[in-house]
Amino acid sequence: MSPRLADFLSLFVGLAAAAALTAMITQRRPSPLYEAAALLLILLAVAGLTAPLWRRLLRKLVSGKAGEGEITVMGVRFGVWTGLFIAGLVLLRALNFTDRVLILAILALLIMIEMLLQQRAASKRGARRPRR
Repeated sequence: MSPRLADFLSLFVGLAAAAALTAMITQRRPSPLYEAAALLLILLAVAGLTAPLWRRLLRKLVSGKAGEGEITVMGVRFGVWTGLFIAGLVLLRALNFTDRVLILAILALLIMIEMLLQQRAASKRGARRPRR
């Protein structure tokens, strides 16, 4: 998949999720099912709208070390992590459990998971190289 197509699809998903979230907020009364759907829509909206930004930032930072396809996948993954973090913050706020230490712990956990995924990808990339 080309990076432009990935950006277009990501923005389309983000805008569609934002529109659905807006419609749900204005048309429906709060219930546990709608709150769960709203969290999912927040995740999709934030992930879809930030993935192209992450991809462009990563292309500037890691241009020589990774291919364009890998940078696109990393940008989408960073967008999903951003959406998951924002949805988690909204959930904590809805539960009246916003604590700075807990927010930092969730952020550190997501960063560690991403570091683990990148280390695994780097080890697979190194294992694919032919040995002399």
